[in-house]
Amino acid sequence: MNGNPIIRGILLEGLNFAGKSSTAVALASLLRAHGCDVAVRHCHVSDDPVVRQLQGEAKAAVRATGSGRFPDPELLRGFNTLKSAQTLIDSVLAAATPYAAGAGGPILVQDRHWFSQYCSNEFFNPGEGLLASVWRDHHAPCFTVQAYLTCAPAERRRRAGGRDGDTHGLNSYLRHHLDRLADLDTFSLRIIGEDPRWTVLSTDDHSPAEIAHRLLTVFHARDQQPTAATVPGVGPVVAA
Repeated sequence: MNGNPIIRGILLEGLNFAGKSSTAVALASLLRAHGCDVAVRHCHVSDDPVVRQLQGEAKAAVRATGSGRFPDPELLRGFNTLKSAQTLIDSVLAAATPYAAGAGGPILVQDRHWFSQYCSNEFFNPGEGLLASVWRDHHAPCFTVQAYLTCAPAERRRRAGGRDGDTHGLNSYLRHHLDRLADLDTFSLRIIGEDPRWTVLSTDDHSPAEIAHRLLTVFHARDQQPTAATVPGVGPVVAA
């Protein structure tokens, strides 16, 4: 039996500057404008204090942001270990949140969760078993829609140039190696392969609103709860 927790919502994965956060805002605005109860969360589904603590400790674990190596296994090991622990705990707790399928809660727009972490583990610390492939296949949360957003290296550089500051050391490290993120992006896309559970979208020539409309079309086609509102150009969505 498949033990994956089922989450009613849209998961947005992808690397820095791919457009995840902007698309999350657009999705939430579009749904709320039509009377839907929506929640937007970043990195973790639950609000458990241990999960929040691990998030903070993971961010603090990356300090040497000027590393010249990419990938740098030693630099990322602490972050990936702590984030993997957080992901495992949060994925179990997710099944008891209002966002679980059948719970009758809000539609969840999730800005990054387990997939980005799984790819980071396999890219920076391969063979260390931080999140096993068995866990990925049978216990990682499954969202109604799982989208991986990508963009071309030139577009990533353009977006990075328009954004000042980094919130923690890992972001600084990734910005320092911006041109090498294409390697991690390709690696992540290879893991997705032809998996029908994933929708891969390039954000190069599309606004967050356009991406949001497209994802809502997919969400509507897969959502099993009764419909009570209609978004123009998308079809009926649920107003909780």
